[in-house]
Amino acid sequence: MRPARIALCFLTLTMLSTAARSELSARLPLPKQLAVETLPPFTAKGQDAEQMFQKRHLERMIAQDPKITRVALVYFATWCAPCALGAVKIKAARETLKKNNVLTVFVNVGETDIAAVRKWLKDYGDPGVPLIMDTKSQMVGPYGLTDPSGKVLMPRTIVLNRNLKPLFLLGTEGDDFPEIIWKLNAE
Repeated sequence: MRPARIALCFLTLTMLSTAARSELSARLPLPKQLAVETLPPFTAKGQDAEQMFQKRHLERMIAQDPKITRVALVYFATWCAPCALGAVKIKAARETLKKNNVLTVFVNVGETDIAAVRKWLKDYGDPGVPLIMDTKSQMVGPYGLTDPSGKVLMPRTIVLNRNLKPLFLLGTEGDDFPEIIWKLNAE
């Protein structure tokens, strides 16, 4: 069996095994690195893997659409089955996310094969969603998204307001995902 077919089978089995139980998304405490007034600066590769993507690019995207009230940075890796489940939900809710003024940005962590990432997004996610290729994990450790040994914790979604102030952090996406992004109030 080809690796993509194996991944699809695994994803299908995972979806079937969780369909019978109802779970909510895991809301996690904001790491101290994100308990700030605005998202710390970052530099990563952009969608075409040639140009760099920085915090100012995200600010520019928000400025171009005055309706945006929330930004969801959805962290994923092609090897992460729960990430695929969340990406499928985002793809299905694309229009609802726009209607609720949410800018969604996928953040791929630690992978360098842009073709494999694009294929994954085509298969599971929404290729129309902006992509940041965080090949050096610059948006992980400094944002408190690793365990004490440095292992990347996924899935993770950082939800920000339009001024890029971190509002809350989500772990595993539950039945209320992605609606929780615009429905949950920051505390």
